[in-house]
Amino acid sequence: MMDSVDLEGIKRDVSHKVVDIFESFEEHNNRLPTLEEFRLLFNNEADQFIGPTDTLNVKPGSVMHSRLQEREQKMWRAVNELEAEQRFLRSETY
Repeated sequence: MMDSVDLEGIKRDVSHKVVDIFESFEEHNNRLPTLEEFRLLFNNEADQFIGPTDTLNVKPGSVMHSRLQEREQKMWRAVNELEAEQRFLRSETY
């Protein structure tokens, strides 16, 4: 079960990156990114929040692997919520 405090902390950590992606994309494309475009752009930044799996020497099935997967799931849940908020806030503009 995900602790809501964990989710709020993660949202604080990634919120600036989500806003930056939307602002940069809008500035260059005069529109909001599609869901796929946003996910691709954020995925390029995800390692800084969860750590690159290739350098952590994590074996599938290990406790560290489980923790890494849990951290990644929490990060994406937070990102999805923040993305939805940004789309709602910016939808009145378009």
